[in-house]
Amino acid sequence: MSDVVPGKFPPGFWSYLQTHPSQTVSAIIRVESLSPEVEQAVVGAGCHVKRQLKLLPSLAVEAPGRVLMALSAEPWVLRIEPDQTMRVL
Repeated sequence: MSDVVPGKFPPGFWSYLQTHPSQTVSAIIRVESLSPEVEQAVVGAGCHVKRQLKLLPSLAVEAPGRVLMALSAEPWVLRIEPDQTMRVL
């Protein structure tokens, strides 16, 4: 995992993944662009894709922490964040 890029994660999420690499988490993977090849690569790495987000090209996934950390080394991955419920006030 020497190619892992911690800067592609929010600090708290990165710390959680480091201490819980086997835990399956919900995450948003921001990518340069959505394509069948990108989705196939994410699935091939071990993620379950829940949905595509097209406003900011992203994939909502469930995956073990170690898979997300490994995906951070891919040049087409821009950011990996926890998938959280948004509430409008």
